[in-house]
Amino acid sequence: MKSMLARHHAPPRAWWMVVLGLVVIVVPAILQLSHAVEASVAYDTIQPILAACVGIIAYMMAGPLHNRLRHTTDKVLMIGSVMSVWFVVYFLSGLVVTYVHNAVASSPLIIVRNLVTVGVAVVVIEYIRHQAMVLASRRNIIWFGGIVSFVLAFQQIVVTQLTGIESAADGIKFVVAAVIPAFISSFLLTYLAVSCGFGAQLLYRLGVVAIMYIPPIIPKHDWYLAGISWIMLALAIYIVLDQFNTQADRRMRRSRHVGVARAVNASFIIGIGALAMFMVGAFSYRPSAIMSNSMHPVFSRGSIVIIQNAHAIDVSRGDIVQYEAHG
Repeated sequence: MKSMLARHHAPPRAWWMVVLGLVVIVVPAILQLSHAVEASVAYDTIQPILAACVGIIAYMMAGPLHNRLRHTTDKVLMIGSVMSVWFVVYFLSGLVVTYVHNAVASSPLIIVRNLVTVGVAVVVIEYIRHQAMVLASRRNIIWFGGIVSFVLAFQQIVVTQLTGIESAADGIKFVVAAVIPAFISSFLLTYLAVSCGFGAQLLYRLGVVAIMYIPPIIPKHDWYLAGISWIMLALAIYIVLDQFNTQADRRMRRSRHVGVARAVNASFIIGIGALAMFMVGAFSYRPSAIMSNSMHPVFSRGSIVIIQNAHAIDVSRGDIVQYEAHG
């Protein structure tokens, strides 16, 4: 009878975890978009305080962490190794694209402030994600995990950037540089919550925060390269962990986790396929690199721009045109 009651009450508590995470994400965004407070106050003061309060409520509802997963230490070490290699490659890429000063790491005091304010929200969100997946039953883990990933992905998106979108090209840049990496990262974090535990979630998420806020100089990546870099990091971690899980626990994965693995694999394949189609121009818009400084100062050599396929009759005065000569 007790086990039946536990199963009966677990789904509502899992849903409440999602609601609490949504509160941490939505309230600061609404306050900033409504101009009730400045963006710095909303995200540097209100969100960390709100996250701490929500974290206490979540702990009272869900209790301490319960981790019965196997090989968690090995998986954490593997994630750390992948992130270390990725950071070395990422930082050395500045030798090709040059370096710029990191605007969010202008002084030690600002670095510490950013790490504390962002870190509090990150820890609470990942605790909520982990506990929501623990409370959810195994038979609901795929669709519920998808909902959790979708909702909590918005914590990694600066939604106030939506106000600066004035054209389809701006929208595509926002999707490629911010939305797609955030959703792929969120789905990876949910996968880590299910297969690796809370420690793996924190290592990946706080590692990304450290990479963003600590280095005083960073490679000068255009919006396109920035988005692809974060996507490749998430994919690399997932591939390494999936291979490890397959080799170390093949029998258990067949019986309990094969549905989760197939769903995650399918989502990654669909996402990468759509991104590849966008890169080769299968849609109306496609990315293109500026090869010279002939359009300086509007565009410099190496800039990534969005090209829209159009007929000559659709071109208007003031449009910037790139044409292809045949023959």
